[in-house]
Amino acid sequence: MSAVSLRIAFLQGWPRFLVKKTDRFSCQLQPDEKRKKDVWTVMYDDNKAKQPWLGIVKSMGEDWDPAERCGEIEKRLENYRKDGIISLEYRQDPNTPKQEVICAKTELSGDGCPLLLTLDVGVDGYNALREMTEALRSSETFDQNSEGKSANSNFSKESPVVYLQPFLAKEDRLAGR
Repeated sequence: MSAVSLRIAFLQGWPRFLVKKTDRFSCQLQPDEKRKKDVWTVMYDDNKAKQPWLGIVKSMGEDWDPAERCGEIEKRLENYRKDGIISLEYRQDPNTPKQEVICAKTELSGDGCPLLLTLDVGVDGYNALREMTEALRSSETFDQNSEGKSANSNFSKESPVVYLQPFLAKEDRLAGR
């Protein structure tokens, strides 16, 4: 993390720089060329390199700033990783009838999809998931699978699921079983 990013984080009151060695997820400010600014991003370390997973690019429920939101999402993803995270999806939530949520399917959740984050009122779940996971679905950002395709190349309104297994370290692919 650059000195500027570190200074910004402390000025924003973001204290979560102590990441346990066993944690795979962390938050970093990452340059976003499309938005022409730095964006808080949840990163995943697969033992080879840290890769961007989720950009905090959409407004979300409550009054959390992007750094706080990133830290909370990082913690939740770490828990879901231990449960055998499979995919990210969006859905309606009866607890927030005017807001959609992004959820994380795991080996232990069965047909359920535990809450990862709540989007702001009026934010479309499909578009939010598409924009937040842009790095995951880009063949330029991640290695392609054995067939030479981006692992999430079928992501669409008809199939709004971001499969995470191809991007996980081997031990994380086996978690929750």
